[in-house]
Amino acid sequence: MKVHPELDFYPPSQDFAKKFIAPFKQYFHPEFFGIDEVDASRPAMYVSNHAVMGVLDVYPFGIELYLRKGIILRALADSNHFKIPLWRDFLAHRIGVVEASRKNCSALMERNENLVVFPGGTREVCKKKGEAYELKWQDRNGFVMMAMQHGYDIIPVAAVGAEEAFTITKDADEILNHTLPGWILRQTGLADTIFKGGELLPPMVKGVGNTIFPKPVKLYFSFGKRISTKKYKDCYHDPDAQELIKTRVELSLLKQFKHLFEIREEAKDSIMKRIINVVNSKG
Repeated sequence: MKVHPELDFYPPSQDFAKKFIAPFKQYFHPEFFGIDEVDASRPAMYVSNHAVMGVLDVYPFGIELYLRKGIILRALADSNHFKIPLWRDFLAHRIGVVEASRKNCSALMERNENLVVFPGGTREVCKKKGEAYELKWQDRNGFVMMAMQHGYDIIPVAAVGAEEAFTITKDADEILNHTLPGWILRQTGLADTIFKGGELLPPMVKGVGNTIFPKPVKLYFSFGKRISTKKYKDCYHDPDAQELIKTRVELSLLKQFKHLFEIREEAKDSIMKRIINVVNSKG
């Protein structure tokens, strides 16, 4: 097995992680389903959906896995993150993020590390109005191909709640067509060359009031059953085999979304019933 010392990462203590996440838990009250069934002895590729703005998804369940199971997730992130001085050092050395590439992905798998990927990438972060919880994976089969090549299990992780932490006030289409900055981007050609016609243009959002501080929504995370890729190891280049595994991952996430939506509605109904009971008791 190759060592790849350039990818070494030494996580903070669990005590530090617990203190770090404590204010977050008090604000968002996250719940985790299926985490107790995760087998920490078997490395896997965790595949999840990105929420709008991408700030409330990976680290809550990543830290929870670390605290409960001792699992350290190595996130594969867009190369643009690593073009920013200081930020790239923070990502790599403080939280173990690795620049997304087939070479780095293979290296991590050769080390039997646990990975987390967001196939939707920037497109899911830059959602438009009405696209909450839509998987924007298009023809992105790279993550499936890598898992198949190395015989890695895939664990789908569904995240619900973060989409409601922000309200999109103007999406990419509205910014490009109805604002001065958008007009400039179109006239200079940057809308196409950098933002791919708006597909990768972040929306304008608001959270609490007119600020961008996220609303105190409750977050839900669900860990699906492992999806084995071992029997497809010899045909990892086959597009049909890739699509088969990818579809299984997508269906797992969609089913988990549905389950978490139901749990959330039940919780809302329960709270409403308690409020009504309190009102009636004092009436």
